[in-house]
Amino acid sequence: MKSYEMDMCSGPLFRRMLVFTVPLICSGMLQLFFNAADIIVVGKFSGEHALAAVGSTSSLINLLLNLVIGISLGASVIVGRNYGAKK
Repeated sequence: MKSYEMDMCSGPLFRRMLVFTVPLICSGMLQLFFNAADIIVVGKFSGEHALAAVGSTSSLINLLLNLVIGISLGASVIVGRNYGAKK
């Protein structure tokens, strides 16, 4: 039976940090690929105005997504500190 718990308070930290950050890196790359494919399709089949709209909204979507990721990472720090303090 495999356990999905990870103790980041003891032992070597580099491997655990790598395992923790790889999904974040992969999700960022998938988002970039999605935006690139969206721009390619719209640029090929629509006009300049549609391509400009997609290009400008992709930055807004990235901003909102990174804001949510930052808030969730900040919340995980608070939860981790309280968990480590046994509260």
